[in-house]
Amino acid sequence: MSKEDEPRGSFIRWQSITIAQLTYAVNLILGFSVATLAFQITLLLNNGFVPASWQKCSFTLSLVLLLVSVGLGLWCVINRLRDFRATTKVARKRKKGASEFELEPLRNFYRALGRKTWGIFWWQVGTFGVGVLLTVISVGGSVASKLI
Repeated sequence: MSKEDEPRGSFIRWQSITIAQLTYAVNLILGFSVATLAFQITLLLNNGFVPASWQKCSFTLSLVLLLVSVGLGLWCVINRLRDFRATTKVARKRKKGASEFELEPLRNFYRALGRKTWGIFWWQVGTFGVGVLLTVISVGGSVASKLI
């Protein structure tokens, strides 16, 4: 491998790592969101959780935010699949000798999907974070009121 090829190989290697880590992070937040929702539903079904009025509001809002986080996680996964599919289509057409003029609209499409993926991911993380925070506040407030 020549010295000119080395930076390109490094970029491809790090791009592959970034793709893998993004996949892991999306799936991790998605799993945590579902687990937190299951925890909340278990609390409600066991009748041991009797929140005060402000706790009901924060608990309900956290349920909604966690459901939104799950939806965003699923949307992110689907968007990434569309991105990979478009990228594959460009690679296939390029291998068959397609012109740059023909490939450019497809490249713009998968670049837009890539930007959208990151936006969806950060919204997923944000809604999950706020949802968990509100869960902790509402459940913690309920436990604290029983201790007093």
